[in-house]
Amino acid sequence: MNRILMASLLMLVVVLSGCVTTRGLVTLADPKVTAQPENLNKTAIIKIVEDDRVFEEKPKTPNIPSLKGGLEKATADDKAKAIARKRNGYGKALGDIMLRDGTVASTVEKRVISALNQSGYRVVPASEENYQNADLVISVKIDKFWSWVELGFWAAKLNTEIETTILNDKEPAKKIVVETKITKSLQAVTGAMWIKNTNLALDDYEAKLVNKLKENN
Repeated sequence: MNRILMASLLMLVVVLSGCVTTRGLVTLADPKVTAQPENLNKTAIIKIVEDDRVFEEKPKTPNIPSLKGGLEKATADDKAKAIARKRNGYGKALGDIMLRDGTVASTVEKRVISALNQSGYRVVPASEENYQNADLVISVKIDKFWSWVELGFWAAKLNTEIETTILNDKEPAKKIVVETKITKSLQAVTGAMWIKNTNLALDDYEAKLVNKLKENN
């Protein structure tokens, strides 16, 4: 049995070790609702979508954001685009997974706009007149947006976690917390799998935000 387990582990090492030291660039899917209908009867302003994720130099667990080469060398753009770290078969963090286009904040903003549209809100610019008349004036804080791998003898688990806190100027006492975590067991973690899992998490996040917005109407 030990030989079988070792053989399985070694196979997993080989599968997961390809190109793990290099930076991977990925393109995520846009929301399915990409244009705002004209017949929406409520308005919303998005004041800011802020990336509040905390990166660590050498985190004890892989679910905490980190960057290859250390935080001292990392630029603001690196942090804004980073969504995961690749790992070798021994669990050591190596190359980064970055967004090819846009940032984590712009990715989440697209999903928030789509969720607002599905909940009956048209997003308008943040002018003084619109501010006075808008039904929602929100700030979005991104607390979590990260993917990581947990290694096992027979398979690897790919996790993607997203969490935001949404504050509304019209009702400061209320806040909307939306969180999701998608976990898939895989024999190999490829570039396509990072993309697929993150897209699934974004879809689930958007659906949950729609429900929260409708509950708060």
